[in-house]
Amino acid sequence: MWHILGVSRSPRFSPNSADRDAAIFAAVVSRLNRRGHDVSVLSEDLFVSVDLQAFDLVFSMARGQYVLEVLSEAEQNEGLCVVNSALALSAATRAGLMQAFAKAGVAQPAFCCVSAADGAAAIDALPLQFPVWLKRSDACAQTPGDVVFVKDRAEAVKALSDFAGRGVGEVVAVQHAEGDLVKFYGVAQTDFFQFHYPSAEGGFSKFGLEQHNGTPKGYAFDPAALKQLADSAAVASGFGVYGGDAIVRPDGIPVLIDFNDWPSFSTCRREAAKAIASHLIGRLEGKPSTQI
Repeated sequence: MWHILGVSRSPRFSPNSADRDAAIFAAVVSRLNRRGHDVSVLSEDLFVSVDLQAFDLVFSMARGQYVLEVLSEAEQNEGLCVVNSALALSAATRAGLMQAFAKAGVAQPAFCCVSAADGAAAIDALPLQFPVWLKRSDACAQTPGDVVFVKDRAEAVKALSDFAGRGVGEVVAVQHAEGDLVKFYGVAQTDFFQFHYPSAEGGFSKFGLEQHNGTPKGYAFDPAALKQLADSAAVASGFGVYGGDAIVRPDGIPVLIDFNDWPSFSTCRREAAKAIASHLIGRLEGKPSTQI
């Protein structure tokens, strides 16, 4: 029997998804309990004075700076196994992830970082063609204004002004990719990998941004190529439990447009929880992490 701590995500990091995030967390706890392990649970909002040495492993959905700092220190100095790695997540700003993917050769649209304070000058210097996505560079999206689709210069200048007004200093500008939007989920060191077309199914949308790629046209592609793209991003990011979005271009080549640690797995929760539990136990039993 292993002693495991689960740290749930604060609602402030689950915009429009708090119930879904809570559900996958509870499902993983249930799976681990059913396999005979001792699991303690704690919200990241209540993460104080925790004796981490009492646990063999921590699985964490937390994104708050304090929790990540404490878990990172335990990973680095005490060898504590944390999934997803707090060290990896601490380094995973949006800009940092995209730069890591570029270095690893993960296919993604062209992008560059700009200063929100530079306004029109930054937009005029963009080496991209409209339409473009503007995204805060320091963190994942927490409000609708953190990711903005702009069709022309005027919209882009206004969006940068809005970012600057909210205290966001750096913004990632990303070339819009035409094609079918595909959402995927995976768990490292397991056979679990699923994908679907969110725009075709009329399902849940966090901020309604899927509309900008329209109804999928059904471009033919190799699912193995999508999995390889996701696996490469998982290794580059250090996230063993992950989800993301890709665009299947008209030529059938998938390109990565978003990658997240520990999503809600809302369309495949039961299968995902089983795979995540297997991944955690595998880590405890000493299977090599291959960086994740």
